[in-house]
Amino acid sequence: DPDPRQQAQKARHLSKYIFPLQYGLSNVFSQKSAAKETYKQPNFADREREIEVRRGLECVSLQLLGPCKTPKRLKDVLVLLETMIWRHGKCGYKLLRDKICPSKVSKL
Repeated sequence: DPDPRQQAQKARHLSKYIFPLQYGLSNVFSQKSAAKETYKQPNFADREREIEVRRGLECVSLQLLGPCKTPKRLKDVLVLLETMIWRHGKCGYKLLRDKICPSKVSKL
């Protein structure tokens, strides 16, 4: 069985990707762009840098931004995210693929 603390940490980390506004992170719908600048679409698939910057700012000045705690409204969702991560780890995707979509090429 995995460590419950590590599982909870992974669920919190995943929730920052799913609910960025709840953690004060940028998202697709709240991007500000100047009219004269060319717009460059940020890559929201990899938020690691933004999360680390947020965590660094949190350590430097807790008074300015406040801690990046999990909001109360997301506490129930974390349980579902933990279950999803656990099931993802247990699923044999290759076996499932081979069963559902068998290869028509003969195996050597």
